[in-house]
Amino acid sequence: MIRKMLVVAAAVAMPATVLTAVTGTGIAGAAKAPVQSTVCALTGGVDFAAPGYSLDGSLSKKTTVKSGDHVTPTSGACGASSDGLSGYAAIISKITAPTTLCTNPGTVGIGDAPVCASATAKNKYWYNSTSSFLGSTASIDAIKASLSKGVKAYNTGNKVTLNADNVAKVLPNGVCGAAGVGFQLSGSTSVAGLTYSLALCLTTDTGPGTSGNFLADVVLANAGNTGITVASAGFGGNSALTFTKA
Repeated sequence: MIRKMLVVAAAVAMPATVLTAVTGTGIAGAAKAPVQSTVCALTGGVDFAAPGYSLDGSLSKKTTVKSGDHVTPTSGACGASSDGLSGYAAIISKITAPTTLCTNPGTVGIGDAPVCASATAKNKYWYNSTSSFLGSTASIDAIKASLSKGVKAYNTGNKVTLNADNVAKVLPNGVCGAAGVGFQLSGSTSVAGLTYSLALCLTTDTGPGTSGNFLADVVLANAGNTGITVASAGFGGNSALTFTKA
């Protein structure tokens, strides 16, 4: 009885901070940090619908084609750990884009890609000509439609959905720099008061005849180099995921 009374008395006399540590309430790392403003560098890339972008474009019997991108934060509080500084997870998206019906398969009509000259009654839809990448908004529309349910990411260990409210092409002298091109997504998230901006700067590339410079290869192909096919592109330069907490 005396022992029990001494234990109770000791507990009453303990400072609140010590009592909290003993009982386990509020132990460091036990709870995730709140979402915060942060800037996270990125790595990753995009695999274009096979075989890739070329001067002539490609033919398909389908009305849609698929490409995919993978983005992995490499710094900032975009990780899955409680403080967000580790456990970086890839953000993976599948983009479904519509193909375009050749005006008259076997000939090249107004607005057709050169590949329509080889189109048949079966393979009569074209896609991925370099001119369509440089001059059309089709890729923007495809991203918006494909990401209508948002993209999953992390902020200080908290799962966050990025809503594709705004999608735009990035032209030279934009957020990707003087010679940078790519895409920028921005808007709201699943967390009230938290917004984001995702800059995807296309810098490197792979594929037959490519040099490793995405923009240079697309421009050269569009100027008439039929030996270049850009199968994939890598994110670099100013690519970043930026969160802003109001």
